Amino acid sequence: MGANSQQGWALLLFVAGFTFLVAGFFALGPLFSILGLVCLVASVAQAPRAWRAGEQARTREQAAQGKAGAIATNRSRDMSGEDV
Repeated sequence: MGANSQQGWALLLFVAGFTFLVAGFFALGPLFSILGLVCLVASVAQAPRAWRAGEQARTREQAAQGKAGAIATNRSRDMSGEDV
């Protein structure tokens, strides 16, 4: 199963924040360090919402597949002539 867009944005914020933080410490100065910290805090704050949204999407998908699977199973039993 793939990631949803909220999880993608959280990951992008985390990667950019980590990159800016390290680059700020070693080469670019305190402005980039502060920007990196802001991005990291934003990604950590967004992560729980993104995870819950992903769980809800997977639950809906599994429910839809479960209904489709139950319908297909009942149809195959009807065609095979088995008594249920």
